Amino acid sequence: MISEDKETKICKKCGRELPLDKFGINHKYTRNVCKECFNEEIREKRYQQRLSDGIETYHKDKSMKIQRKYKKPYHFQILYRSESGIDTIAKDEVFVRLFDYRSAWTSNYGRIIQKLDDGTYQLVKGVYSRATKELTYTLDKNVYFKSKNRWGYRKEKVTASSPVIQMLIVNYDMKNNNMVWHKNNDTKDNYYKHLFPVTDKQYNEILRVHEEDGIITDKQIMEIVNAVEFKPDDWKPWHNKRTYEGVGYLGADTSDIDYESYSFIKWKNMIQRCYSDVVHKLKPYYVDKEVCIEWQNYQNFKLWFDTHYILGTKVDLDKDLLYKEGNIYSPETCAFMTHFFNTVFEDRGIESNIKQNDDGTYSVSMIVLNKKMDIGVFDSEEEAHTGFIDGKINYICDLAEKCKGKVPDYVYEGMLNYKIEIN
Repeated sequence: MISEDKETKICKKCGRELPLDKFGINHKYTRNVCKECFNEEIREKRYQQRLSDGIETYHKDKSMKIQRKYKKPYHFQILYRSESGIDTIAKDEVFVRLFDYRSAWTSNYGRIIQKLDDGTYQLVKGVYSRATKELTYTLDKNVYFKSKNRWGYRKEKVTASSPVIQMLIVNYDMKNNNMVWHKNNDTKDNYYKHLFPVTDKQYNEILRVHEEDGIITDKQIMEIVNAVEFKPDDWKPWHNKRTYEGVGYLGADTSDIDYESYSFIKWKNMIQRCYSDVVHKLKPYYVDKEVCIEWQNYQNFKLWFDTHYILGTKVDLDKDLLYKEGNIYSPETCAFMTHFFNTVFEDRGIESNIKQNDDGTYSVSMIVLNKKMDIGVFDSEEEAHTGFIDGKINYICDLAEKCKGKVPDYVYEGMLNYKIEIN
């Protein structure tokens, strides 16, 4: 029984002497462990059970595993030999545009081409790092300068493997994959099928196996990548659980997510737009749209968001400016645009208005978001259609010029190169 003359008790777990009301009662007897320690023990048991259940689910659920996959470049990203005049070193070498760098293309072999101010192309010369023995290039990165309120360029050193992985390999965990394993530990080999983005732990284990056996297979590497013991220290199995429309996953603990943040709202809306049956009933034109594998992980999307979003602006996530025929949301096809510009660059944004006059001429105007803008009067219907196209091109080019420096250069270029169609 509880002794009325004893007002304190020492907790057997934490060793603190505490008032009796800090201890729970079990079968009319005071527990030897304080309420705080007792509750902590219960929480720990529940957590360990959840962890055990989660790991069991992780082992069974293939959708939670990382798979070896490659990206197929879109035609608008590719720099062809007929334009650059630079010979390839292999039949399958292809140069893919690096949107975040000034006029630069990386190949699937780790070579980089730059377009010079005079319109010619040249291979960028790299140097090998003494510390890492990695081939490194110096490029001009397009970044937003807050002090100038404009986008500009800053010199940045880039390893040859980094843009190859970015543009050609599906990277499930960009936040934690800060190391690159080169096949046979040959850092001079930057062929995309020989590169593996991995974490520190995974890299060290891959290196250990390679040094012990003299070789390590792709299958062994992927087994290490998916092994629980080589995940980041803060990794939990439920990070990879596809809890959003059966496709999207947080990539982190729920306690680490700001659900009110603009990045999360944009990501969630994107996932729902592509995979929600409710949304598809209301907006059936989203039925065939999808989110790329990398952006199904919110953490990956947030990295891209933080790099391209200007704080305080209200924008749409556009997927049509760069690749009008596309139906996928990805870092290779998307850009942030104001709602006005996003609507203008949709097919319904600028409508043609061609009317025949009593004298046989044709008056041409365009309707931009319900606002009429006159283009001119033409003698024939054919000239009228041509006049509309020219007027639309001039209008879009004027918009693009007004945006120069206010948006990343790849968005500005996308505006200038936008395909004009007659509605």
